[in-house]
Amino acid sequence: MALARAHAVDALREWQIDDDIVEALRLVVSELVTNAVVHTASRTIEITVSVTATEAIVTVTDQGLSGRPVAREARPEEEHGRGLALVEGLATRWGSTPLADGTHVEAAVTLPEQTAGAL
Repeated sequence: MALARAHAVDALREWQIDDDIVEALRLVVSELVTNAVVHTASRTIEITVSVTATEAIVTVTDQGLSGRPVAREARPEEEHGRGLALVEGLATRWGSTPLADGTHVEAAVTLPEQTAGAL
């Protein structure tokens, strides 16, 4: 997971994305990759980072067939189960697409106007 986070951070910083957005997407990548590792039997997990004129986007694609990830509310005594709720709170939008051989999850954060115009 450290490698995935570093890849995302390096790419976003290279594109001169705002530090707050970099940090948000670093956490999003961590949660999405953790879910792929814990909840699937994937041998390969692919992470993609991209920037459009208005958004910074991360995608995680795995080989798991465990169904669509769903954010839930964890009980206070539970140690796990808050990852997708965190993603939901940090990302402007997120969602998943089932594939024939896995799941594709995408999360995006809207860029501030000055950043969006500079790209």
